[in-house]
Amino acid sequence: ERTALQARLLADGVAAYQGNGDAAAQEHLALLEGQIELAYQPIVAVAGSDTAQYQVLLRLRRNDGTLLSAGQVIPAAEAAGRIGDLDQQVLDHALGLLHRYQHAVPPMRLFVSQSLRSLAREAFAGWLLKAIADRQIAGSSLVIDVRLGDALVHAVTLQQFCERLMPAGVQFCLSQFEPGDEANALMTQLPLGFVRMAGRFAGSHASQQLRDELRGAIDAAHRAGLQIIGQQIEDPQAAAAMWMSGIDFIQGNVVQSVGSELDFDFQNTVL
Repeated sequence: ERTALQARLLADGVAAYQGNGDAAAQEHLALLEGQIELAYQPIVAVAGSDTAQYQVLLRLRRNDGTLLSAGQVIPAAEAAGRIGDLDQQVLDHALGLLHRYQHAVPPMRLFVSQSLRSLAREAFAGWLLKAIADRQIAGSSLVIDVRLGDALVHAVTLQQFCERLMPAGVQFCLSQFEPGDEANALMTQLPLGFVRMAGRFAGSHASQQLRDELRGAIDAAHRAGLQIIGQQIEDPQAAAAMWMSGIDFIQGNVVQSVGSELDFDFQNTVL
């Protein structure tokens, strides 16, 4: 998978020079030369759960050994017009994991971030449906993670994609969530299963205003039948504040830091 991605990137990267406008794209492509190294972070239910849930996090190991985060790789891939290739490679890897662990106990669920640019491609939904069917995995074990900012701009496109994937059982998560009239409306307009709060809410234990905002967002999500994930939770005080606010899942170093293995003990963990 990694080699295939690299080959595609490099093959496009040596295309004929087409003028000064290509210079920036070539720089972005150079940044993308390397190997994908996916990492994982557990998402743990505060009330206990019979599902092993992880967020799949993109990393890229450059040829000089430097490890780039998703925050560095994704903008470069978008600028170079390669985000579709990157998204598809990450998703294909996740589907391979779900196939490998399809009989695991507890069952596995993976949250995989995708850009709206990828989801909007005409062939993408068909490819994903076929990939799920070919591997004979439960669609409900896959959660497509979409950033709130993308969803607000491309709500119709996202809704159409969701409607195509829902019959297969695929679920959807709205991430980096910030409360607001438009954002709150998406919780009822889109067929979502999860909402991941913006990282700033991890500091709610130190701010009454943040706690009030968090509680309002959680109440609205629960009314819409959605489950809420608190992310970047680093210490017990932050975890306690999330729990008191009614959060459903906690993600962060207080549970386990990002790692390269899918080895978290969900069944014997008590928050």
